Amino acid sequence: MYEKELLVAKELVRTVGAYLRSTREQNDIVRQPHGEGFLDVTTQADLEAERIVIETLMRTFPGDHILSEETRTDYSADWERVWIIDPLDGTTNYVKGFDTYAVSIAFLLRGRVMLAIVGLPAYGRVYHAVRGQGVYRNDILISLVRPEDSLAQSLVSVGFPHNRQEEFALPAFTLYKDLWLAASDLRRSASAVYDGCILAEGITGAYVTPDIKPWDIAATSLFVTEQGGSISGLGGEPLDLFRRHEGRFSTAAVFSKNKKIHEAILDITREYQ
Repeated sequence: MYEKELLVAKELVRTVGAYLRSTREQNDIVRQPHGEGFLDVTTQADLEAERIVIETLMRTFPGDHILSEETRTDYSADWERVWIIDPLDGTTNYVKGFDTYAVSIAFLLRGRVMLAIVGLPAYGRVYHAVRGQGVYRNDILISLVRPEDSLAQSLVSVGFPHNRQEEFALPAFTLYKDLWLAASDLRRSASAVYDGCILAEGITGAYVTPDIKPWDIAATSLFVTEQGGSISGLGGEPLDLFRRHEGRFSTAAVFSKNKKIHEAILDITREYQ
């Protein structure tokens, strides 16, 4: 099932990954869509990579809908077949010379993620999953590399809020302090897609973010659940990929390697929902 979708998406991830590697030294930030108070930035590479993906998907699956970071931000719950794409996650890392950037494509059927493909171009890795069939890295089925089942033994990745205003930043950093005291340590890669991949491998025990968008976590949400992990909002409620705040996508998410770690995280995050 979904053989054609998987084949096309994997080829797109490889094509875009090669493009990003080849143009990395030539890209500068061209705009900040939400103003100086936000971390979101866009480069010419974002726009060109997105164009490559959208044009290919529209040509190959003309009846499907596309949700993307830069140019297709409208979404309807009535859509049956939807692609959610982020052709360059971790744009600031990409511009500044950090290797933690990613290409992400997810396919949803009636609101449910059925297929996910992620590329980490700088590391030569391509991850993919079809619902019910496990997670693969470079076409090899992966299993969790570390069996720790307690928060105290686990590394926790965190995502910073996009909005730097004090009313958003202070609660977030108080949450990070509480997580840091409870976990083995914290990590921040500044790429939600990368964080989801290393969680799916079991390198980290959880990923927590108070402000994230659907294209950043759609693909890796499938990776985590396929590996037996748990996903939810900060209070344990079902994760709403398409939640909006003041007109823009913004949801809070907890991804965990297993239920025990997830419950320990929720004991902390419920206070901040």
